[in-house]
Amino acid sequence: MKIKKQPVISWLLDENYKPSKNWEITVPNIVNATHVGYLSNGIKWLNEIRENKPNWGLPELLMPSFEKVMQKSAKSFYSIDHQLFQEFTNDEVCGILLHQQFGTVVYGFGENTLYVWLFRDVDGYSVLYNYFYFTSTPENVRQVHCWPTLTKDPQLFNQQSTDKDEIYSCVANLLICYLAVKKYAEVETIIVPAKSKLFVEDEIQGYKHKEKVLNESGQEVIIMDSRWFVKIINDNDIFVRGFFRMQRYKNDFGEWDKKLIFVDSFVRHGYHRNAKIEDDTIEDNDGRTR
Repeated sequence: MKIKKQPVISWLLDENYKPSKNWEITVPNIVNATHVGYLSNGIKWLNEIRENKPNWGLPELLMPSFEKVMQKSAKSFYSIDHQLFQEFTNDEVCGILLHQQFGTVVYGFGENTLYVWLFRDVDGYSVLYNYFYFTSTPENVRQVHCWPTLTKDPQLFNQQSTDKDEIYSCVANLLICYLAVKKYAEVETIIVPAKSKLFVEDEIQGYKHKEKVLNESGQEVIIMDSRWFVKIINDNDIFVRGFFRMQRYKNDFGEWDKKLIFVDSFVRHGYHRNAKIEDDTIEDNDGRTR
């Protein structure tokens, strides 16, 4: 896995950054002038925020095990979505997330709103291909604010229409769940220094996978990892799947707080064993697998 140098990251993290070439941070070269204007305004708004010097932190890269935790814990946060929005707004949370599907995700909370900029790396240029923002009502209903025809532009999005319509909710779910797990769960972080490579042992349900991470970004990058649920409990009787829940506890100051915990799968009169990867292949009648 290679983490490339991206102008938008350098620009956000270094107030003295000087681009090596013109228009390093730009919008796509597309026909629709309205879409160009909308995305250009998105960059202008991001620049205004940058001038206020928010604490973006280091770029963060998700490992598969961390996304596994996010997927399993997502339902735990649906009923407190508005509360999470308020917490992240009060904390002025912002950051840069490196994601395999969505590219470089720049995000920030303000006035109970989540602002999102999605960048692609194209030949060394940081190209803004989507910009939008979300609010959350006290009834935990999210409201998206975006340019309505942007995802219908074939020069920007060439996937199936269903995927295009779901991009906003997918990104919002990703960020809220990611930040909630990061805040409430016991996770591990690994810092990859600039201009270095690191072998990371990522563990998913007992399966160890070595991933070589090459950091060519020009700055340190944090790898978000989680190895804290690698056991399951099984039996042949009544099996209960593992699940996440918010657990109340007293912190070091004697105050009540909460954190996300994972309750292992269990059975009555069961036994513990190491988790293992399930084999999803299906054998056809002719002996072939699929």
